[in-house]
Amino acid sequence: MCGIALIFRLGARPLPEPGVLGRMLDAIAHRGPDGRGTFADDDVQLGAVRLAVIDPRGGRQPVHGCGGARVSCVYNGELYDAAEHRRALAASHALADACDTTLLPHLYEEHGEAMVERMRGMFAFALWDAARRRLLLARDRLGIKPLFWARTPDYLVAASEVKAILASGLVEAVIDRDAVDDVFSLSYPCPPRTMFRGVVELRPAHLLVVRREPGEARVGEPRRWWRAPFLPRGEHSRRSASEHEHELREVLRDAVRTHLVSDVPLAACVSGGLDSSAIAALAKEASGGAPTTFSIAFDDPRFDESSHARAVARHLGSHPHEIRADAHAAELLPQMIWNLEVPQIVPGAIGGLLLSARERAEGVPVVLTGDGADELLGGYDVFRAARARRALDARWLDPLRPWIFRAAGRATGQPAGLAEWMARTARPAGEVARAHGGVYPPWYDVWRLLDVERAALLSPEGRRVRPIEEPPAGFAALVPENAAALEPLDAELALELETRLPSWILVISDRSAMAHGVEARVPFLDHRVVELVAAMPPSAKMRGLREKAVLRGAVRDLLPPAIAARRKQPFMTPVRDWFFRRPAPAFVERELSAEALKSAGLFSPEVVARLALALERAPERHVDRVRLELVMMLVLGTQLLHRLFVAAPAGMLGKPSCASAR
Repeated sequence: MCGIALIFRLGARPLPEPGVLGRMLDAIAHRGPDGRGTFADDDVQLGAVRLAVIDPRGGRQPVHGCGGARVSCVYNGELYDAAEHRRALAASHALADACDTTLLPHLYEEHGEAMVERMRGMFAFALWDAARRRLLLARDRLGIKPLFWARTPDYLVAASEVKAILASGLVEAVIDRDAVDDVFSLSYPCPPRTMFRGVVELRPAHLLVVRREPGEARVGEPRRWWRAPFLPRGEHSRRSASEHEHELREVLRDAVRTHLVSDVPLAACVSGGLDSSAIAALAKEASGGAPTTFSIAFDDPRFDESSHARAVARHLGSHPHEIRADAHAAELLPQMIWNLEVPQIVPGAIGGLLLSARERAEGVPVVLTGDGADELLGGYDVFRAARARRALDARWLDPLRPWIFRAAGRATGQPAGLAEWMARTARPAGEVARAHGGVYPPWYDVWRLLDVERAALLSPEGRRVRPIEEPPAGFAALVPENAAALEPLDAELALELETRLPSWILVISDRSAMAHGVEARVPFLDHRVVELVAAMPPSAKMRGLREKAVLRGAVRDLLPPAIAARRKQPFMTPVRDWFFRRPAPAFVERELSAEALKSAGLFSPEVVARLALALERAPERHVDRVRLELVMMLVLGTQLLHRLFVAAPAGMLGKPSCASAR
């Protein structure tokens, strides 16, 4: 597990002096506290910082193949099938050490670009084929590990985090206004955009090849090499529910077993929900001993799940570590924005920062998490709401729909006024689906919550702001080509794997862990698990309105009954009480001042002041307060992003000081 950076020469201009690559590695040193290395020739500079997990004494990067520097590679990730590759390569390749990183140039020598199709794990890497003057960038199937790149007239610059690209000084730090429009709807930039103009992500399951030719270089188009195999309607297996549960249990058991491979201490993050508890229980089954667990507790009982996490730890016989978070944790928001590089509608990643700081302090640099299960199995309320919406689409139900919304809102404990707001503002489902490439996005109604004085807020100078009903540029490319042939739930999940999972969930997972040099492993996103679940019929994933049915059945015997049956509780933190109380934290007052807002030029100071006052007066548990909290968190986060990356002195990123876990 590491951070990588590179500079590739596109034209006649020589590569920058080595200190430029050094600044890039300094910017991501948190990803690799155990060492760093570089390699250069006339056309490319490669660098890596290392978090030593497998063969801590070996595994120095960059790594090279059999021909010395003919093939060189920097790599961020973990190969869970490294032992199998090692056996296959041993007869004809001289492997320098026992680290999985060492295998990559040899896999390339054997299989070329097709090596990625043989790799089981999470990875992002850059590989330089000096003999063919070819650079290969690649990212894992689900986007667990990040990789970003930018192109200037002279260079292609790439790194594990955007801050490293900006630290090079070769790419100007400018907030992308289209990305701001995206964030105030989707809640993340529409892939492959980032928050910074000219910097894009290499999308999950994509390769990018750059060839150096006489006089110039040719940058190819990113090429997809894998897609989750959701089946067209009518082609799903007819296995029984118990057969599906058995299949999932077996493939999850194998995934967890492979994810336990480590030469350093390993633990499990347990929230008290089904997903993380299942992974911890399977880890105990695979290893024969209960894993150490880490969990977070909130002083505010509305957000606290710690009693459930403690119940899981007792059931497993684990040694638990509990980190408590109170209003003082709000001070971590600048660090959260610096690490994530994107504003957040809810600052849940603060909890991740507290956890990783404690894990590091306890000498545990590797943790298993339950991330990915909700996106794979339809675990969020929005998927149940989508099923209910389809059932209510009949025209004869129009007069009853407001009453049905209100009754459903009361039954599920939704904020007051939400049902009325949805009934009043809902658009025809078919119209929404047609606008978004044939799929009604599962989070579309959450996006609509952010439509609060949108144009006036986001364009103080009168620039056109994309209406929230209008899909972002590039959104159609994220919709599966066979979406029309899929069952609705499968189409929604396929879109989820292309959008919210890599662009929000895994951003939080990777950056909050790596902020303190901790590797987060996600067994639910082992591609064999994903391929199995994707091909299951929707009825296995959701029975009626019961989410994750097949997972509950698969692990029922491993968990306390209350945990196995427990409904999803989103991981949330207080917002108004932490950030918009009076007096507010000093950094909040500073960033939302008229002076700071005018300086950044991204938001109307008058509208921000009006929304802040409205939030102060908004009643508890009302839809108006929810909407205002989400929008104000995005304003605050974007302002912090501007201060830390754009307004920082030239050549310096404004990294905030790190607070320790409480």
